[in-house]
Amino acid sequence: MNRLARLLRPLLATLAVLMLSASLAPGAGEKPDLARRTQELKNLRWGMFICWSFSTFSGQEWTPGVTNIALFNPTGCDTEQWVKTAREAEMGYILFLTKHHDGFCLWDTKTTSRKVTQTALGRDVLRELRAACDKYGIKLALYFSEGEWAWPNRPDGQRYQANGGYNPELKKAQLRELLTGYGPIEYIWFDHAIGDGGVSHEETTAFCKALQPGCFIGFNHGPPAGDIRLGEMGHPSPLSDESGAGFNSGHMKGYAGYQLAEFTYPILPAHQGGAMWFYSLPKHDPLCLPAEKLYADYLGAVKYGNVFALDAGPNYAGRLRDIDVQTLRKTGQYIRGEIKLPPPPISRGKTARASSTWKAQRGFEAAAAFDGDPGTRWGAAENSRSGTLEVDLGTPARVGRALIDEGNWNRIREFQLQVQQDGEWRTIAAGTTIGPAKKISFAPVTAQRFRLNILQAAEVPTICEFEVYAQE
Repeated sequence: MNRLARLLRPLLATLAVLMLSASLAPGAGEKPDLARRTQELKNLRWGMFICWSFSTFSGQEWTPGVTNIALFNPTGCDTEQWVKTAREAEMGYILFLTKHHDGFCLWDTKTTSRKVTQTALGRDVLRELRAACDKYGIKLALYFSEGEWAWPNRPDGQRYQANGGYNPELKKAQLRELLTGYGPIEYIWFDHAIGDGGVSHEETTAFCKALQPGCFIGFNHGPPAGDIRLGEMGHPSPLSDESGAGFNSGHMKGYAGYQLAEFTYPILPAHQGGAMWFYSLPKHDPLCLPAEKLYADYLGAVKYGNVFALDAGPNYAGRLRDIDVQTLRKTGQYIRGEIKLPPPPISRGKTARASSTWKAQRGFEAAAAFDGDPGTRWGAAENSRSGTLEVDLGTPARVGRALIDEGNWNRIREFQLQVQQDGEWRTIAAGTTIGPAKKISFAPVTAQRFRLNILQAAEVPTICEFEVYAQE
């Protein structure tokens, strides 16, 4: 009997999903209460963004021109590991990449042979993920590229052209499969990088709502539509503050339909070569944002009622990196209060000044880099490509480490960390890129004033947090 139950369990799970999906068909249910539905999404707080496709194996962020889908050749696929790790991190949902711009589908679609079930893996990854989410009580959201490089009227691999890359019926057919065959979907994260695929954002929203009225819809840029403001490379912020929307900033003016804000970025810090959103290269396996930064942004999401999707790309074996699992577990411990944060930096709230300040709007003063809020930041003056950011501790202190958080702006190309002694600035550390939460250790020094000297930047320098810590 036990053997029979084990054999029937996958079939019963599939039937349950199909029955649930049928209840979500067009016209099958009343329009959900918008305020209640918005609060349900806010209660998810944060989730894991899973990016796994051709780019995992190419070592590049975008992988155009793939004609042989055998490039996708993992040695396994452990969706339960993904979901269990999300659960341990106190995440409320998984955001899963169903199809990138290359058109490769991570579900058993009937619309194309460019799909995961036609590779050596031969498994419907989305269906397995749905089952794992249901098993562990985790919700599911979906990423979907609106267009594909190989669609008609544009050469594969070229940037989007307004008059090319259209296949509206295929786009709708795939969305219909996703929204009727895989259970309730919390929201869809539409990527507009290569266009809308021939279906406008307003029409796309209406089409999806007809299939699942409770599914929120968002677009990472392009004409604003839907009800969730996406923030690729964004940060915690009030819904009214466009600066938190990252790449989406500037694409939402005059639009009043957003009900809540999302932001997302990779757990992999800025680095040279390889991908960021997908698994990069084995040499980058030691690189990971610290749990303290993730926890700070989690708190920011809770503060502003955002949802925070942290990207973690599975590796060649279809598993999360060990360092990602460890970091996420630690973040979960912070959230549950099982461990306490280390002592705060002695620079927090201290007197700050900068060589210049962004004048376009208020809020970019030097003090914003010392307030403990990664959602605020100092910005140098317009058109500048260098600058200094200084903190006065009030009294001399013994210091042996610092943290500089550039967020996801990745503008700085050369910098020095300096200390003032005997009235002169002395360099105690130096480097090139900073990126998110760069930790710097140095021989302990006793001083009152510390300075970040930005020698070169690709754009206007901006710093979210500059922290110095007392020697323990």
